[in-house]
Amino acid sequence: MSNRLRAPWLPAAIAMSLLAGCAAQMQPVADFGASANHLAGAYKPFTTGLEDSCEQQQRTVALSAPGNYDDEVVWRDARAFCAQYKRAGAEAAAIADGLSAYAVALVRLSGARPTVFDSEIRQASGELGAMTHDGEPVIANQELNVATKALRATALLVVEGRLQTLTKSTLQENQAPLEVVVNAMKRYADKIYDHQLTDTRAVLIGEHASFVAASNAATSSDVPRVLPWRLAQPGLRADIDANRLAHDHVLAFDEAADALVKAHADLAANFDTLHGVLQLKQVQDFVAKVQALKASAAL
Repeated sequence: MSNRLRAPWLPAAIAMSLLAGCAAQMQPVADFGASANHLAGAYKPFTTGLEDSCEQQQRTVALSAPGNYDDEVVWRDARAFCAQYKRAGAEAAAIADGLSAYAVALVRLSGARPTVFDSEIRQASGELGAMTHDGEPVIANQELNVATKALRATALLVVEGRLQTLTKSTLQENQAPLEVVVNAMKRYADKIYDHQLTDTRAVLIGEHASFVAASNAATSSDVPRVLPWRLAQPGLRADIDANRLAHDHVLAFDEAADALVKAHADLAANFDTLHGVLQLKQVQDFVAKVQALKASAAL
């Protein structure tokens, strides 16, 4: 009786085993895609942070400017001056959309459920434009436009159901476009966003030094006069620390971006032997760097 009860479950167990085997075949691809999609998301704050850091720099400079100081006017002027970078940030964000769309497509083609960042998989969209900052070209080049279109084309084929099986050639053909897109993201993060962070940090540090100098009290009776300068120091120091953390985030992003390119190449190189492989060294290294990036952003 016991055997008869168990027997009907055997076909289901076999089917589940086969499905598990299929999922395991492309597990490294699924994990790569999920992590690449998350890296694209981690890059997005750089694109909004450009304008924010600019405004912070302008407000801090105004603190030491001669003449009347009206906080409301200072904030309004800072927003007006830095609005020129809003479009730059939006267009830089569009670079990541191409990477994200391709990453989501790879997850779908893998047939496996990602073991990391599963809840953050979503389709990306966006337009690509031209951008310069202080005369520095970042996005405006034909190579990047072609590369982004290539990644989006693969994603579109998957969405429309015309590409249902991942092939080695798909990975190989997208390796060069992927490198172009990722390098463009790094150029923006390093030369535009982090450059702005560096300029702002120098202003903040200089202002903090002036606060320290103004906080000197020769006698006890002088303390009330300098107390505002002393009380203002912790807030400014917190801004400096936040700026440094943002810089560290850029460095971590760069490492993860380099690991992404290597991991994608490793997937292509080992594609014919991926069956049954749950982990691939370069992919796991990439996943670990993205996880570290996420952890640092949460601090």
